Amino acid sequence: MAKVTIISAEGTRDVELGPFTTIGRHPDNSLQLLDRIVSKNHATITLQGGQYLLKDLQSLNGTFVNGVRVWEHTLRDGDDISMGNTRLVFHDERQGVAGTRVSISSPDSTVAESHIRDKIASQASDRFLPAAEITDIDALRRDYEKLRITHELQKQIGLELDLDRLLQTILRLSFEFLPADRGAVLLYDETGKLYPRVVRTRRGKNDEAIHLSQTVLNVVATERAAVLSSDAMMDARFQSSKSIIMQGIRSSMAVPLLHGENLFGIMYLDSQLAAGAFTQKDLQVLSSIGAQTAQFIQNIHLARKVEQDALTREKFLRMLSPNLAEQVLSGKLSVERVGVSCDMTVMFADIRGFTAMSAEKKASEIVDMLNEYFELMVEIIFKYEGTLDKFVGDAVMVVWGAPVAHPDDPIRAVKTAVEMLATLEDLNRVRASRGQPPLAVGIGINTGEGVAGYMGSTKKMEYTVIGNTVNIASRLCSKAGPGEIIVSEMTWQRLGGQFPGESLPPAQVKGIAKPLKIFRIPRDAGLRHSSSMTGGPEPTIQG
Repeated sequence: MAKVTIISAEGTRDVELGPFTTIGRHPDNSLQLLDRIVSKNHATITLQGGQYLLKDLQSLNGTFVNGVRVWEHTLRDGDDISMGNTRLVFHDERQGVAGTRVSISSPDSTVAESHIRDKIASQASDRFLPAAEITDIDALRRDYEKLRITHELQKQIGLELDLDRLLQTILRLSFEFLPADRGAVLLYDETGKLYPRVVRTRRGKNDEAIHLSQTVLNVVATERAAVLSSDAMMDARFQSSKSIIMQGIRSSMAVPLLHGENLFGIMYLDSQLAAGAFTQKDLQVLSSIGAQTAQFIQNIHLARKVEQDALTREKFLRMLSPNLAEQVLSGKLSVERVGVSCDMTVMFADIRGFTAMSAEKKASEIVDMLNEYFELMVEIIFKYEGTLDKFVGDAVMVVWGAPVAHPDDPIRAVKTAVEMLATLEDLNRVRASRGQPPLAVGIGINTGEGVAGYMGSTKKMEYTVIGNTVNIASRLCSKAGPGEIIVSEMTWQRLGGQFPGESLPPAQVKGIAKPLKIFRIPRDAGLRHSSSMTGGPEPTIQG
């Protein structure tokens, strides 16, 4: 169960989160904040894949998590969210036992291999013998116990894909199978460091601190073996471990979470009540649980990879023309994940007078208008194999040269611009028949070097382009009047005289010291140069 604690001028209150929670000043939101600095529709919190995703809805004053402005953020227990003058503290009971702390001591230098009392290699007894070969009744009992535990875990966990819920359930079941007082599951992060993902205490105390010995963890991780200490206070290999002695731990077990060659982490249980609380059989049981936990983690990773691949496919289908998207997805063309410098042509197209229009129209009418307009424009962009980088309000940003490059990219960009204006005239005739005002668009195009690649945070990354070439294209768009196509000198030179045009007075743009030579392409120029763009060299991939 997850909730947020709302701290505002009205006081403090707790609100449970559902699968989809809208936040804002408007009363239609599922969580209304009476804060004049908060936008009417400020943010949403959505349960996705077992995690809660906070998304800012382009609010005026922003959404902050732990003091950092965010647009999308996967929430963790204890995150402090700020919207205007209101604070929200996120709580998720699934993310460990609140208040229980896990620390790892330094390695115990006097521990030697000869002191290991009970140890089971991770793959020592994975194979089940045929019935005719069974001669050891104890081995048969151990195999039965493994199958029983496997059955119980599968029955209670099923197809759980939320990692924290999965690990909490496994720890709870481990407490049912074994006489443990405390337990923890530690996983490796991206840097290879172990960190506690979930912890559990039998008595449910929230103020307990669990201190783990780095020596134990090192043995388990290095040798990929399960380790048992029947009496940690008497065991020679732990005599120098202050973390164990201070807690009076009488028995402990630790097993690797190992699937094939992948070591995901370590599972640890201890007992403070009796010497010899755990037996060699218990270690066998915990080893089976650890092996199956690793299998579950592997399944979650595979499921997430499938989900991520599906999202990647969807992004490419939205960003590239269907033909190029299929080539990228099939592996015929590859997109590098690192940023690379490449030659590109960038186009911005912006609706003129949109702000004034938005003030006079209902929000639903504005959305319908933009959707109709963008639907027509994107079809033209994909026709000339441009990359749809992003929509910025009423503007659209398109790139040629990344990730797919053609030798005639500047020509494709101008053809796209001319056809967009021609199509807009057709759309305006339809709008006039409905009694709606016409739309006017200004277009800016620039060619030059830029950087293309995946950019963002570890939580959210997008393929995009950056650099001065992009900035100048945006500035040229702002210089273009309604129905105008303004191109830079570099773009004009690369057109090779295929389009008529006129030189305009040099333009001073923000961020550029010298005025830029710019040119205007007639809006009907492409109608006289509408030959097919197919044929010629095959497209190439840029970063």
